[in-house]
Amino acid sequence: MKIVLSALLPVAVLAGCSDWLSSNKVTAYPNAPTTASPQTLLVGVGTGQTTIQTGDLARLFSVWMQQMGASDRQYIPLSLYQFDEDAFSPDWSLMYTGGGLIDMRTLQKLALANGDSTYAGVGMVWEALDMGTAADIWGDIPYSQAADSTIPTPQLDPQQQVYAAIQAKLDTAIRYLHCQAATCHGPINGEDLWYGGDTAKWIALAHTLKARYFLHVALRDPAAYDSALVHADSGISSPDGSLVSWQSSDPNEWNLWYQFMVIQRSGYISAGGFLVNLLQSTGDPRLTKYFARNSDGNFEGAPPGGPGANGNPSTLSDARLDPTLRQPMVTFEENELIRAEAALQTGQPAIALAAYNAERAAQGVPPAAGSVTLNDIITEKYIALFQQIEPWNDYKRTCLPAITPAPGGVPRRLLYPLSAERNTNPNVPAPSQQPHANWNDVKGTCP
Repeated sequence: MKIVLSALLPVAVLAGCSDWLSSNKVTAYPNAPTTASPQTLLVGVGTGQTTIQTGDLARLFSVWMQQMGASDRQYIPLSLYQFDEDAFSPDWSLMYTGGGLIDMRTLQKLALANGDSTYAGVGMVWEALDMGTAADIWGDIPYSQAADSTIPTPQLDPQQQVYAAIQAKLDTAIRYLHCQAATCHGPINGEDLWYGGDTAKWIALAHTLKARYFLHVALRDPAAYDSALVHADSGISSPDGSLVSWQSSDPNEWNLWYQFMVIQRSGYISAGGFLVNLLQSTGDPRLTKYFARNSDGNFEGAPPGGPGANGNPSTLSDARLDPTLRQPMVTFEENELIRAEAALQTGQPAIALAAYNAERAAQGVPPAAGSVTLNDIITEKYIALFQQIEPWNDYKRTCLPAITPAPGGVPRRLLYPLSAERNTNPNVPAPSQQPHANWNDVKGTCP
């Protein structure tokens, strides 16, 4: 069964001038349908999340964390943390429309009306990833009132309440995904582009997301480390259970990094100096998996603010620029390193070491001997979760790895968008009234 994703996005609100599914098919609907089936909504939801998890935001945070570097145009000021309110307005919109929260809630409603709790549970897992990502980035966000058409100006729920609601949503999702009723067939292989209808993998993903969000509040509530460990133990248990984007050889379904770096904005971003130097200094085999040699035959990364002294930074490797590469979003590697950190923080170093080494084995990297430190774990996670949003969240919690930020320090949150929200919602404060850091960001700044 062939599914062209661009034809199935319920509403097209994509990250401006840089992202996937940009053909006129995205906005042209010859039959103008006013309703969608759960199957169509599921594909649209996953497509929207692919844009959120692997598009503009992943590029931005990869540059801020110096996994990638800025080489030209707008990415040079972005690498120096210079951006305005509307720089990422399309990404905010995608959290709610175009496969976001509204479509996720519609999917759940239709599934439950059909008596299919399994299908509804899948929609709830997507919702948790979507709203959890929004809360990670902006802190207080519209959530409890956001999908209510009778409330045009939803309130901002405190970040801690959003995380709590997400945990409850995932609990319900796990219960629904265990449904054994005859009506609970869930999404089947042809429409489930991520797990091929394997409910057990959706359940494991839900547990890994619970572990992720418990970890995000652990500086506020140390007991959350115990909860993170419990759920990581039931989380993604092998690399083939990782949630990865759907891509194919169809140009409508090409990898977003390929589209940006090869088709749309060649030369804007390159290898990041800190990560290149780290991999070279440790002889890490992932250097050649992630990056290509430059025209001088060397591996070189760009620092914040420009292409570097030699002006010849490396780009991504052929493997990472494969248009069909299915980009990691929530992975076995993340799950194991959550287990490692949570075990370490709860006084269980043997479990921490075992989880750390299991992750490194999956990455083809030699094991550690003796013991591991928090620096070991977070640095490994920084490498393993290359091109993902999560290393930025880890940095805000731990100030690791010890990158040297540009002046002013790595931003702790993005501004609420002016055009997509603040202009029409009086509940959204002006930039001067917005916090420097979110509730869960106890550190507030790093050296």
